[in-house]
Amino acid sequence: MQRNRPWVTVNVAATADGKLAPVDRGLTNFGGAEDRALMEQLRAAADAVLIGSGTLKAEDPPLLILNQALREARQVQRGGPHPLNVTVCSHLPATLAEMRFFLHPETEKLVFTSVQTPPELRALAARYAAVEVVPLDAAGHLDLAEVMRRLAEKGVQNLLLEGGGELNFSMLAAGLVDELYLTVCPLLFGGRTAPTPFDGEGLPTSQVRRLDLLSYRPGHQGQVFLHYRLQSPDANLAGHKNTDQDHHAEFES
Repeated sequence: MQRNRPWVTVNVAATADGKLAPVDRGLTNFGGAEDRALMEQLRAAADAVLIGSGTLKAEDPPLLILNQALREARQVQRGGPHPLNVTVCSHLPATLAEMRFFLHPETEKLVFTSVQTPPELRALAARYAAVEVVPLDAAGHLDLAEVMRRLAEKGVQNLLLEGGGELNFSMLAAGLVDELYLTVCPLLFGGRTAPTPFDGEGLPTSQVRRLDLLSYRPGHQGQVFLHYRLQSPDANLAGHKNTDQDHHAEFES
């Protein structure tokens, strides 16, 4: 049966205690060169990369491939050096015309927003990106299933999800995550308010998701690189196995 959404891969680096940043948000991108190389390989294999409003506003990242060989290969194979840059943001920032995400000249950009963004701000965003208005769900958030449906209509088959934690959790809770690349870094941040790879309200016991470990390897600076496939949402804690045998490329070195 044909999928009505992309295959969604989460890629994240976290500390050994499961944090994305310290409580003061003063240290990010701590995965090291090996983690960056993995991220670039995953970006090169993806049709699009998705970030949420928190990452957009806090980090303002153009989602690029810096490795020249990967850019050139992707240009030949997919017609562009970088994946489609996508953000979901129910209320776009008023400073968007100054943001690197919107201004970078090499990237194609797509924005999903809501009627909460004023028409004049949507019109401003449309100077830099394709803009689509998406309905809100019952909780007042963008309807992520609709976002996925529209991405599939645009030909996005493989979507790389780079968070942050709130969007990662919302996608997980909606049953929209298929696999996870997790880089565990040899750091401890602590802090009950420090961000994690999957923030949000959390899943009740009956909805906890199981993972199948596909591969693991140690890094050269104490990291551990883990690759998981998420089992079906129907799999309970007793451990029903996911029998999906679709092939997906490995990026182990």
